[in-house]
Amino acid sequence: MLTFIVRGALRHPWWIALLATLLLVVGVAHLRTARYDVFPDFVPAELTIQVESPGFTALQVEQRVTQPIENAVNGGTDVDVVRSQSIQGLAVITVVFKEGSDPFRDRQLLAERIAEASARLPQGVQAPTISPMVSSTMDLLKFGLLSDKLDPLALRSLADWTVKPRLLAVAGVADATVFGGGVREWQVRVHPDRLAAFGLTLEDVRAAAAAASGVRGAGYVDTPAQRVVLEADGTLATPTQLGQAVITQHAGRNVTLADVADVAEQAAPAFGDSRIMARPGVLVALNSQYGANTLEVTHAVEAALDELKPMLAAQGVTLVPALHRPATFVEVALARMRGALLLGAVLVLAVLVLFLRDWRTALISFFSIPLSLAFAVMVFPWFGWTINTMTLGGLAVALGVVVDDAIIDVENVMRRLRRAGSTAVRAEVILDASLEVRRPVVLATVVVGLVFLPILLLPGLQGSFFAPLAGAFLLATFASLLVALTVTPALCLLLLRADRRHREPRWLKRAKLAQHRLLERALPHGRAWLIGALLLGAAAVAVLPLFGAALLPEFREGHFVIQLQGPGGTSLEEMARIGEHMGKDVLAIPGVATVSQQVGRAEAVQDTWPPNQSEFHVELKPGLGAADQVRIETALKNVVDGYPGFSGEVVTFLGDRIGESLSGETAPVTISIYGNDLDTLDRLADKVKQSMQSVPGNGSVRLSDTPTVPTLRIAPQAERLAAYGLRMADVLDAVAAAHQGVVAGEVFDGVQPIAVRLRLDPSAQRDPETVGQLLLRSPAGRNVPLSAVADTDLLEGRANVLHEGGRRRLVLAVYPATADVVGFVDQARAALAKSVPLPAGYYLEFGGTAEGAAQARHDLLLHGGLAGVGIVALLLAAFPDRRSVALVLANVPFALVGGVIAAGLAGGVLSIGALVGFVTLFGISARNSIMLVSHYEHLVSVEGAHWNRHTVLRGARERLTPILMTALVTALGLLPLALGNGEPGREVEGPMAIVILGGLASSTVLNLLVLPALAGRYLRLARP
Repeated sequence: MLTFIVRGALRHPWWIALLATLLLVVGVAHLRTARYDVFPDFVPAELTIQVESPGFTALQVEQRVTQPIENAVNGGTDVDVVRSQSIQGLAVITVVFKEGSDPFRDRQLLAERIAEASARLPQGVQAPTISPMVSSTMDLLKFGLLSDKLDPLALRSLADWTVKPRLLAVAGVADATVFGGGVREWQVRVHPDRLAAFGLTLEDVRAAAAAASGVRGAGYVDTPAQRVVLEADGTLATPTQLGQAVITQHAGRNVTLADVADVAEQAAPAFGDSRIMARPGVLVALNSQYGANTLEVTHAVEAALDELKPMLAAQGVTLVPALHRPATFVEVALARMRGALLLGAVLVLAVLVLFLRDWRTALISFFSIPLSLAFAVMVFPWFGWTINTMTLGGLAVALGVVVDDAIIDVENVMRRLRRAGSTAVRAEVILDASLEVRRPVVLATVVVGLVFLPILLLPGLQGSFFAPLAGAFLLATFASLLVALTVTPALCLLLLRADRRHREPRWLKRAKLAQHRLLERALPHGRAWLIGALLLGAAAVAVLPLFGAALLPEFREGHFVIQLQGPGGTSLEEMARIGEHMGKDVLAIPGVATVSQQVGRAEAVQDTWPPNQSEFHVELKPGLGAADQVRIETALKNVVDGYPGFSGEVVTFLGDRIGESLSGETAPVTISIYGNDLDTLDRLADKVKQSMQSVPGNGSVRLSDTPTVPTLRIAPQAERLAAYGLRMADVLDAVAAAHQGVVAGEVFDGVQPIAVRLRLDPSAQRDPETVGQLLLRSPAGRNVPLSAVADTDLLEGRANVLHEGGRRRLVLAVYPATADVVGFVDQARAALAKSVPLPAGYYLEFGGTAEGAAQARHDLLLHGGLAGVGIVALLLAAFPDRRSVALVLANVPFALVGGVIAAGLAGGVLSIGALVGFVTLFGISARNSIMLVSHYEHLVSVEGAHWNRHTVLRGARERLTPILMTALVTALGLLPLALGNGEPGREVEGPMAIVILGGLASSTVLNLLVLPALAGRYLRLARP
């Protein structure tokens, strides 16, 4: 089969060259229309169900809202994890689907279940809303609106009814959330003393407000000649008109809403607020749709904003763009990865010219790089992959490998042409030279494929990250094999002439002479080399467990997130005030470009926080390196520490998102305590926090959410209600209307709806003790104060209740001060097992990136073992002499030695990228061992050489050039990634490149010096 392919290429070399050029042109053109992103979709598809429950406490939300919805979605099709959060006035249920499922079909099936459950929800609870499917990074763009001319209500209306609809029309935008400003409402603010003077109740006022305006369908009137449509529109134009609505008559005069209340346009009760550049403003947060192209959608949104800028400027509104723009990291990361690829390619070309000393041979070898990479990029869409840092990383790792096959082929062709002379038939010489190396090249490529199998099989988030990298590598590698079988022989026939001697460079001859002398000294000591190799391999294996471990390195995306939490019960106003001061401190840090703060939550937003919790997004100036970003991160932590009583953490957005996808929390390590009784969970959490202080490497430990909040409990007493003839609902409705407020109607300003809300005047709500003075109307017409029928107690109530899998849980967020997150978790687990006894029915679970890293290591070892069995079986089938297989496998410990040394010099912490580097290293380094052993077998079985000292030296000398060249081109292809380790866009691939470089160095020494000595001592080859 291989002979047929190579012979066919040599019969039609011009056609092969033309088709290869056409494929290259098409591949380059494909780059203009390809999809780009920073990472593959690493978060499983998920949706969020939110149920607004106005006025309900966290426990009431859990019992009456969250639980019914949870029961409906648990056990749904392809549902993997169900988490929930019950907070004051809101239930949030997050559903994570199984990997590989159809999220859109599963979403539709869940929507049907939720619709059935919503019919059983209490009165006053709004219909559940299901979030749109969003991408892995979720955030698309955050921008701010500031104005000195427009008041907060007008600025918010502009954002809601002009800016937001335009942006939602952009394809790829999932939703838009608006923070800050004020939502317009007509508020009827009742004064209790005026209400009592006229003997009225809140229900009387609500009914009057509801009847004051409206629209009815009036029908039409048919005349003999035409139909006249009737329009009955009772919509009011101003709050003053609403104030003239009559409630009742008293002492011969009409009592209007204005007599008992202040009627005016005000801001609706706020759940959240925002600050832009330390100033009050409106924050707009856009999310991208599931599967959307981040760059394309961002550019389309920015084009839409450019259209709106003249209109905004005319109204005195300043647009603050790119408060958070993930596309910036995409562009920087891709540019740096492309730069690394191009620089690597240039270095590879330099090596080819240096070794081959002929532009024709260098061109033939180099041509396989763009051709193989172009083929791989064109195939990406078939697998649903984008061009991202991981797929580009796979191509960068493959850079040296894809040229290996061509180098091996061209070098062998040149060697044969030098020996054959000018009288030989070039086509036959090229055919024989190509077929000589085809079998070992194909074998080496298949071995590499098996080595990458564990990476392709990685599940979960780890697989989402690294499977595309492995896939891109394998696509390019197998494409290079096809190029070596067809294009390389054809180009050799077209470009290499028999009359050219293709002499070796003088320095290469000297290198071969030096190798010959060293091997002459090494050959008598084969046993010592074997023992040394085994000892070094054993030492490397023994050192590996001493290294720290982490899932992923720190990302340097040019953007930080400050998660700030105030004491329980802190108001929105206080958090916003603190935010203004903190924002000014952040802006004073050199290198910070913009800062924005979102406090609390907005309606149907992903982050459902209480008022005492907020988040700052800090965008850095472009072009900052890793050192500057580390400096700014330290300065941000100092700013947070400067506000006593407030706790906060500084994280990167991607680190935050990855941690959230693994455990539902943003911290790198989480400790979840499961049990039924909330008070017991609180006590256990305190014990865990105290115990964690003694764990080495502990940075900070805090509850992920404030567990309690000041609560005024109102408990109506049934016997007192009966004495006054009141019903329980009368009391509950009156309290809700007075303090939560009740929407009595709706008016319109154009297409903008404006709610009419009834509530007590704010002056009557400042003191919780005045709640008991609220007046109720008995059936007998008597005014009864709330304190006469209900007990009121000020106590600490629950701020939130968390569930996972239907179980109550309390979560502690842990931020270790060490990079060895896995080692830290092992110590913490042991410390808690000794110091925190758990009652029956209660247990702990660790989560976060540490658990993800441990699971990834386990999966790599398991799948790696299976792949190792497959590789050994393949080698046994390919090499009849078992000693040959042992020699090839001897490369493993030597490659491991160099990789371990490199990883130790780089910090001694193994991320999953470094582990993938070890796996990759074994496949890359094994190629040269296979080529050397196969060449020895070829010399004996095909060329008839005797297996002796001379043949050992000859085979090593003839393989020095391809071994040295392939090692150098692979190393130089990876060198830009290794040198840029920790820089934006190279955080994941940098540790991988460092490990591969170290292993290549040691394995090259093995293949050039140690392996020939071992072959001379232990290999037994005989002519057929």
